[in-house]
Amino acid sequence: MIEQQATVIAVADGSALVEVQRQTGCSACGVGDRCGTSVLAKLFGSGASARLRVADRIGLVPGEAVLIGIRSDTLARASLAAYLLPLIAMIGAAFFADQAGLGDAGAAGLGLAGLLLGLGVTGFLTGGTGAKARFRPVLLRRLSAARPIVTLDPVHPAVGG
Repeated sequence: MIEQQATVIAVADGSALVEVQRQTGCSACGVGDRCGTSVLAKLFGSGASARLRVADRIGLVPGEAVLIGIRSDTLARASLAAYLLPLIAMIGAAFFADQAGLGDAGAAGLGLAGLLLGLGVTGFLTGGTGAKARFRPVLLRRLSAARPIVTLDPVHPAVGG
C-alpha cells in the first residue's frame, strides 16, 4: 500500500475532498531538485498540491489530517496502462508500416497513429466510471483532530450581538 498524508478540505454526501502536497522528488537519493522526476513535476505539475475525493466512512470534518492510500498493484497496473500500452501500439504500428513497405514517412505516420490509438485505449481503460473508482485512493485512518479555522469569543450580553 502506498500511503500519503492529506488534509480534509470539504465534506459532503459521504465523501471528503482532501488536499495532498505534491512531492517534487522521490527522496530515494540525495539529488533532490536536480532529479529528472523533480524537473518533470515542475514542468507538468499544476501546482504544489492536488485535490482528490475519497469515501468518508468515519465522519471527517474540514481541517483534519488523514492518511490515504492506493494499493501497490493498482498503481503498477495503472502505470503499465499509461506508459507501456501507447508505446507498444506505436512500435507495433510503425513495424507494420515498415513490413508493408510504406517507407519512412509511412512508418512515422502510422507510428503516430498507433500512439494516438494507444492513448485512446488507455483513456478508455482508465477513464470510465468503474475504472475511476478502481484507481481512486481510499481513506485509511484519521491522523489528527480538526483544528478550528476560526475561534470566536462569546458575545458579552451588555454589548449585544
